[in-house]
Amino acid sequence: MYFKFSLRKHPQSEKLSGYYRLVESYRNADNRICHRTILNVGFMEDLTADQLNKIQKQLTERYGCQQSVFLEQDDPTVNKYVEELWQRILASKNLDLLQAENLSRMVNIDTLRHSNAREIGAENIIYQMWEKLQLTPLLRAVGFTPEQAMLAATQVVSRAVYPASELKTARWIQENSAVCELTGYNSDKITKDKLYQSALRLYRAKDSLEKHLSNRTNELFDLADKIILFDLTNTYFEGRKEHSQLAIPIAIVRQKQRETE
Repeated sequence: MYFKFSLRKHPQSEKLSGYYRLVESYRNADNRICHRTILNVGFMEDLTADQLNKIQKQLTERYGCQQSVFLEQDDPTVNKYVEELWQRILASKNLDLLQAENLSRMVNIDTLRHSNAREIGAENIIYQMWEKLQLTPLLRAVGFTPEQAMLAATQVVSRAVYPASELKTARWIQENSAVCELTGYNSDKITKDKLYQSALRLYRAKDSLEKHLSNRTNELFDLADKIILFDLTNTYFEGRKEHSQLAIPIAIVRQKQRETE
């Protein structure tokens, strides 16, 4: 529901002012969006635009038996108008649900219980990275089957979020995580042995993976490969280093260089 207004002459001030109607949108049998007036409210010159928005929002929530997720600052004026208009709406009998206030909620959040709650937030972020890096097409190109590629994605995402052994990772996937909802792999098939086998397959493809990741990250972040050379010729030692296997040969070489000079 929302407010619509038209300019009319106020009977008291004799000036043009906004005359408000509470309107509902609905879709008719021909699938066309139509509007109908629920209530002629009248002049509301004492309200701001923000207060009008709050009133129509609260009336809509009450009409739909909804509860706002975000609590707003209490406004006595808004509360007064909401109660008065709601009573007028019920008295007019223009609603589809005549006694909307007394209808029970479809879901009672006070008694809600979870039977299979799983995490997916961090997994979703890592899986988006997997997709951006285009790792599944690469694995398919180096000989992975579709099922093996999905298992590899499941394993990599899981180890990034929950770094643990294969045994604990398999248990975490089956009991806590919804990562398989993202990768498409059947979580009932996850075992520590399959994770071991997947890790070996990934290791055999490490050269292709490293080359692909280097090229792909350069493309994503507009990077350029660089070779950095470090000059270590000024290395020196402190102390006598009499029994050092590294310092003594270097000292002998330098002594011979000084003698030839």
